[in-house]
Amino acid sequence: MVLPSKTEFKPAFMRKIVHYLVILAFLVSYSACKNKPAKEPQKPVNKTVVQKEIKKDTSAIDSARLAQAKLEAAKKVEPPKPADRYFLIAGSFQDRAMAESYKSQLEKEGYDARVLERPNGPNNEFFKVSYKGFHDRKEAYRALRDARRSGEREGVWLMVQK
Repeated sequence: MVLPSKTEFKPAFMRKIVHYLVILAFLVSYSACKNKPAKEPQKPVNKTVVQKEIKKDTSAIDSARLAQAKLEAAKKVEPPKPADRYFLIAGSFQDRAMAESYKSQLEKEGYDARVLERPNGPNNEFFKVSYKGFHDRKEAYRALRDARRSGEREGVWLMVQK
């Protein structure tokens, strides 16, 4: 008995595989298109463009903008600066007149000098003359350090008001 060789089976087998694949592809594509609804044609949209001529009256616009800017500036009120609690003291006097005299001397030099009194606590009988005030603790200590290093004022010290 003579068996057919492998080459004889190959072409027939390949034809069957290709035949089944073509049928399978046809069935898949047919079933995929079957359930989709038909699209309605879109209606054309008519657009008309209307241009209007605008006349500019710049004087009215400028005066309106100026008035609006003034209103905004009036509304922008800066929040009040916190009161100073830390003061660089340039001198301390038992006599108020001497303290006021030293204060005016510092003001002539361009400082924002003040005479401070401490109603309670140590050294409440003295009038302290401050030449700089701060609301921020770190800023006050930085200024004290700088004043001492530079020799700006002899014997400067920091007073904290509560």
